[in-house]
Amino acid sequence: MSARPLSLSRLASLVGLMVFSQVGCAVTSAPTAVPSADGEVVPAGEAAATASIVTAIQASVQSGFDKNGHAFRDAHRKSHGCVQATFSVLDKLPPKLAQGLFATPKSYNAVVRFSNGSGSSQNDHSNDARGMAVKVMGVPGLKLLDDEQTASTQDFLMTNHPVFFIRNAVDYGVFQKAVSGGGLSLTGWLAGHLFYEVPIILSFTGHKLLNPLNSRYWSTTPSRLGTEQMKFSAKPCAGSTFNEQSDTADRLGENLRAQLAQGGVCFDFMVQTRTVPAEMPIEDATVEWKEAKSPFVPVARITIPAQTPEAAEVCEARSFTPWHSIAEHRPLGGISRVRKDVYLTVSKLRHQLNGQPRIEP
Repeated sequence: MSARPLSLSRLASLVGLMVFSQVGCAVTSAPTAVPSADGEVVPAGEAAATASIVTAIQASVQSGFDKNGHAFRDAHRKSHGCVQATFSVLDKLPPKLAQGLFATPKSYNAVVRFSNGSGSSQNDHSNDARGMAVKVMGVPGLKLLDDEQTASTQDFLMTNHPVFFIRNAVDYGVFQKAVSGGGLSLTGWLAGHLFYEVPIILSFTGHKLLNPLNSRYWSTTPSRLGTEQMKFSAKPCAGSTFNEQSDTADRLGENLRAQLAQGGVCFDFMVQTRTVPAEMPIEDATVEWKEAKSPFVPVARITIPAQTPEAAEVCEARSFTPWHSIAEHRPLGGISRVRKDVYLTVSKLRHQLNGQPRIEP
């Protein structure tokens, strides 16, 4: 998979379509707290920046509803398919990995949503990131969201690139203002970040993909693994083959459906522990945790049997957030903290405007 070169103006147009789940840029504020046991440090200005981001995205969703009569996701708008799956925790994991959901070998029902990354439902040929969101059901224990503590779901959200391109909420606020300003404002931001963030954006959005089942996905941001910290990833099982015949504007969904009409597929779900804290930051989502220092280790298998994916309206009504989680897998870092407020606000507003119940399975 390779990134296609883009001009600065084309890149500005592309980034103008990009959404919160694909964020990243340079740190601009100094930390004001001692790191937590998990390595979290909340920078000055995060609360104000988060509030500003939430307000802006909320306004965008409302504006879309006023225009279209339907409230769409601000990110990962186009679904390539929601499918039923089984999430099976492996047996005989080492104690360091056998924590939280992975403490006991067990199989759970799950739903997996494959999607684009943009806030628009664009042509599948367009440069974009791709998402894989896994909702594991029947998971016991109190959940982290105050209004869903008794829910039985654990979500794992991933994209098909190992890092983001913005580090924290304060920097995302700056980036969002540049995107909202458009034109010279956005071009100016891009020009000022040509040598670090822009290459990440190009890599993030430049993967050529014909079937969302034929890709590796990463959490990009860290989470707890009980007493440890982890990132997680899913990759197709060894020896898998894929249907990639369609090349239309909706080729990802079409090839996914054709694949599952023929038979099932599987993914290895893996975790990577934080073995070298100095090289594996919690608060910098632009830094990849090198596998040479800490390899990803399989802890579960996601099995997707032959099927017809869910109807579009059923898939659309589902909500996914990394904060659908037990405490043992609490999301970590500034990007995750912002996502908590953004995802919750957008989900509530979207379901309210569309007259849909917002209930976890």
